[in-house]
Parts: sequence; structure tokens; C-alpha cells
Amino acid sequence: MFSIFALSLAVATATPAHAATRTVDHAAGPVTADYRGHVHVRHKEVGMAGPGGRPSTLRCAWTASLAVERQAQHGSGLMASRSFSTEPVASGSRAGSCQTGKRAIAKEVAALAERHEQHLAAAMEADRPILLAEIDRMTALTN
Repeated sequence: MFSIFALSLAVATATPAHAATRTVDHAAGPVTADYRGHVHVRHKEVGMAGPGGRPSTLRCAWTASLAVERQAQHGSGLMASRSFSTEPVASGSRAGSCQTGKRAIAKEVAALAERHEQHLAAAMEADRPILLAEIDRMTALTN
């Protein structure tokens, strides 16, 4: 049981975190937003291991999504935070069980780090109107 946990921990730490800061102009003043994205990989086994002498159809289908956490602060001290996930940033399939393929999948996902940064930038852009609406709502409550 301990070795399975250690393998899972190694896979979790192999996927890098991405961070970026953006300043958004608002009518009440600039808002500084810090974004942090973590890649989360979901595994799903499909098919089955073949009985003696028959081919196996067992495969591990996987998808990687970017989980984003945003912390924003307005010059007046107002803070807004949000957590959300993006559409899958990568996906694939490998022959065999997911347990035996996790390390290879983690390496494949880590090799796409540049794409993850692009997805974080797109998520930041998509979050902009939501952030502005949150600041609008908070400034209306404080006035």
C-alpha cells in the first residue's frame, strides 16, 4: 500500500505548476490578479486484460486539465478569489493498465509545459470579465 502512495505522490509532483500575474484596468482603479495553474491528470481504464492466449484490450485513457486559482487585489484593499478548471489541455491513451502507465503519462504531460502556459494565459483572458464583475459587485457593496 505504501509503494502505491509513493508512486502517486511522484506523479503528482512531476506535473509542474505555472504562475502569472496580470494587472486589469477597472473604473475604480487597477486590479492585480495572481494566477496559479496546476495540471491534473485523470486516468480511466477501458477494455479488459485478455485471458490466457487472447490479446488484451486494456488501455488507459487519460485527460489533463488545468486547475486555476486566482487571487486578485484592488488598490482599495478589496480582494477576490476564484478557483476553476479549464477544458482538457491534453489527452491520450496507452496500452495496459493506468497504474503501470502513470509515470510515462506524467512525463508526456510535463513535456507539454509550454502548451500549459498558453492555456493559463487563455484562462486568464477568459477570467477577465468575471474578475471585473466581481470587483464591480464589491465596490457597489462598499459604497
